[in-house]
Amino acid sequence: MFMSDSRALFEKNMKLYPVNSIRSNVIILVLLLLDLFLTIPLIGNPYIAVYVYVLMPPIVLINIWALVLVIMPRKLQLNYVLFRGVFGLVCSIGFMIMTQKFAYGMLGLDTPWYFISSFAAYGIALYCYIKYHLAKFKNPSNYKKEPKVKKKHKREAVVTMTTFTGAGYLIANLSLGFATQQFVATVLMCVYSMLAFVLFHFIMELHRYYWLHKLKNQTTD
Repeated sequence: MFMSDSRALFEKNMKLYPVNSIRSNVIILVLLLLDLFLTIPLIGNPYIAVYVYVLMPPIVLINIWALVLVIMPRKLQLNYVLFRGVFGLVCSIGFMIMTQKFAYGMLGLDTPWYFISSFAAYGIALYCYIKYHLAKFKNPSNYKKEPKVKKKHKREAVVTMTTFTGAGYLIANLSLGFATQQFVATVLMCVYSMLAFVLFHFIMELHRYYWLHKLKNQTTD
């Protein structure tokens, strides 16, 4: 029973994404999450050069990579899995870095403890997520199988959460005219922290790519 469950889960995770959905997904991910919610506030007020120097190079590379995927998605079907993993890693860490900009650039914090505690919490959360993912991948019999309806609701919940966090960013910016800068910064810190944790799902695509690439090499040998 364990072997059959494990094999079924493994085969499910080894499926590539449909070619006809790659182009639209790449455009949505890059334009919405990366360019709108990361690049614009990164170069916006208050402009702090150190954050731009750290985040702009990977942002530019992701945009160039996305353009190549949009041009020839069929040839890069496997590469798209790697793209999702790298995209999730860049965006997740990028959102955490942006919370530092809001905290130190807008709230005016002068203590390193927020930086230390926020990234410590982020590291612990990511470690626990990876550990859970690997345990579920290796021992699927220890976890209850989710019904299809529940899985559908789970995917909808992720989309809804992303929508609300994006809406939170827009509301925070619109409130600049009548709210204090401290309030706006606090809202943005909450929004971006939540987005950073949501993107853990994309980071796990690196694990999928490792196995897919390994299987591809085995079949070609």
